[in-house]
Amino acid sequence: MLLLVSHSIVLHRVLEHYLKKYFPHITYDKIFNDIDAVKILEEGGTYELILSDWDDDYVDGFKLLTMVRENPETKQVPFVIITEKHDGGSILKCVSASVSGFVKKPVDFDVIDQKIKPFFEKVNVAGSDVVKKQVAIKSLNIPPCPAIVNVLRAELKKQTPALDKIVEYIQKDVALTSSIIKLASSPIYGAGRVESVLRALHILGLDNFANMVLSAILQEAIKDIGVVTETFWRHSLTSAVLCSFIANRKHPKHADIAYLAGLFHDCSIPLFLRRFPGYEKYADLALSNSTDGIALEDKQYSTNHSDVSALVVKTWKVEDVIVEAVRYHHSVDIGMPLNSAHYRDVRELWAILVLAEHISQYYGYSGTMPIKSDEDFFNVYEKAMVELQLDVIDIRDLKEDAGEVLENIADTF
Repeated sequence: MLLLVSHSIVLHRVLEHYLKKYFPHITYDKIFNDIDAVKILEEGGTYELILSDWDDDYVDGFKLLTMVRENPETKQVPFVIITEKHDGGSILKCVSASVSGFVKKPVDFDVIDQKIKPFFEKVNVAGSDVVKKQVAIKSLNIPPCPAIVNVLRAELKKQTPALDKIVEYIQKDVALTSSIIKLASSPIYGAGRVESVLRALHILGLDNFANMVLSAILQEAIKDIGVVTETFWRHSLTSAVLCSFIANRKHPKHADIAYLAGLFHDCSIPLFLRRFPGYEKYADLALSNSTDGIALEDKQYSTNHSDVSALVVKTWKVEDVIVEAVRYHHSVDIGMPLNSAHYRDVRELWAILVLAEHISQYYGYSGTMPIKSDEDFFNVYEKAMVELQLDVIDIRDLKEDAGEVLENIADTF
């Protein structure tokens, strides 16, 4: 299936005639502006190839390219830009955003033969892997963003949030209220015994309270559609605490979002456990800081828990920085162009998450995989540790300090 995005009737006709003559088996959608293209992709349109114009009025092909590459469901789809922009800056901009091909107008059959035909020849061949991945992701039953999250987010954006409205909305859900009170009373938040949602809000403050509510909501949402093991939930909460701890030491500006990154980074594992019989043998590898598990999951299931967890985060409209950090948390580096939005913040948060995984595994909160030495860990994730300006000795010292933090919250688990 091909998506063709252009406001040019001439370009549409040339490509249609070429396809009918040489590739009649290829079906396609014609879109005439980038707004409609974005809409059809966000609604889950499945394509093996995207051809997009890039003009100054109707189709911002570069914006569309960036969106496609940032979406875990479409980031592998070949994307060809067709444009009158011939300057080196425009070409470099697209190359940096991982464009698959760059075609200069005017376009006729000869140009298509030279520049676009190779992509047509792979439709329904290599593209079938893309389709398999999209089908696999859809079969996992991604939990929709609960209404309470949208209410909470809307209030937090206000200059003066209506705290009574937040409390009232939460208390309508008896199970959620119980979970919040239990979590607020745990050593994780150090609030002592809490007997009401309002009390939790007053003691913790709005930001910490919002993080805690998301923790409770995530647990409830995942339990409804996945298999939540004790090991998984201990690992998630430990990672959240460790991410916040490391962020406060190295990048305090990320402390709040670091907690959420740790909480959400493996959130799709329960979905995999329910959807795919036999995933248990991969679960411990997924909960560790191994770099090997993602390739194994892709081979077996046509997708992986890092991409799907990032999709859950994106679906819940959590910050884009967290989406990308979650996507790359089993990678030795992030796969984003240097000129991407929030590139520096993503690198910092990714590095924090990688180190939190290592410490979590060391203290026994990440399943049963063998524990890497600090030296081995540094050799694998050197780029992340350079980002945090840590050497092996620094890692060891930080790990010891983190142990005291985890000891204080051990009763939570």
